[in-house]
Amino acid sequence: MADDPVRLERLRGGEEEAWEELVREYSPQLLRYFRYHLSGRDENTAEDLAQETFTCVLQAMNRFDEKYSLAQFIFGIARNRLVDHFRRGSRREDLCPPTPLEESRADGLPAPYLGGMDSGRRSPAESAAAFEQAGRQRRILGDCLRELVQRFWERGDFEQLKVLEFLLVLGGRNKEAAARFTVESERAVAGIKFRALGAIREGLRDKDPSRTLFPGLWAPGAR
Repeated sequence: MADDPVRLERLRGGEEEAWEELVREYSPQLLRYFRYHLSGRDENTAEDLAQETFTCVLQAMNRFDEKYSLAQFIFGIARNRLVDHFRRGSRREDLCPPTPLEESRADGLPAPYLGGMDSGRRSPAESAAAFEQAGRQRRILGDCLRELVQRFWERGDFEQLKVLEFLLVLGGRNKEAAARFTVESERAVAGIKFRALGAIREGLRDKDPSRTLFPGLWAPGAR
């Protein structure tokens, strides 16, 4: 949908009320965007970058090309502010979150990370919402993993816990785990992994009563 031309003229004219409306509308989205790429490490930096973005938007408004949407214009500037921030002292690779492990996909677990913003498929607002949802997925998955580890710890199943760490964290194979640990066989290792992943999936389902956070777990045929 095209932006309201009257609103654009008000912004170009520096109308205070129009700018206040813009800041109210886009501040939450920009803060989510910066928090996500900063991995929640620095709230003050996220707020500073959002403020810098609005300042740059104000300065560049007269050069705004209407073949783009206002949201694309704002988030394009936000992206540049973020790149400048990392160039000033942080690692460039922090700009893009990691991709999910292939093994996690094969085991049917939801991928807790999203790739970089794909402006060709999502609007900036949709991407900001997706980033926020990815953060919720990570937190819930982390909670389920902690609960699983706690259960093994309370039962004293330390050998099985080491097997799972080897398989799920270090990316080891069942055959290697059977040779490395005091487990009966490769089949027994597969059983440990199968039960653990099942417990994680059930935990995720319990924490997703609306069936919207991890839709893959509710799809027909999902284990």
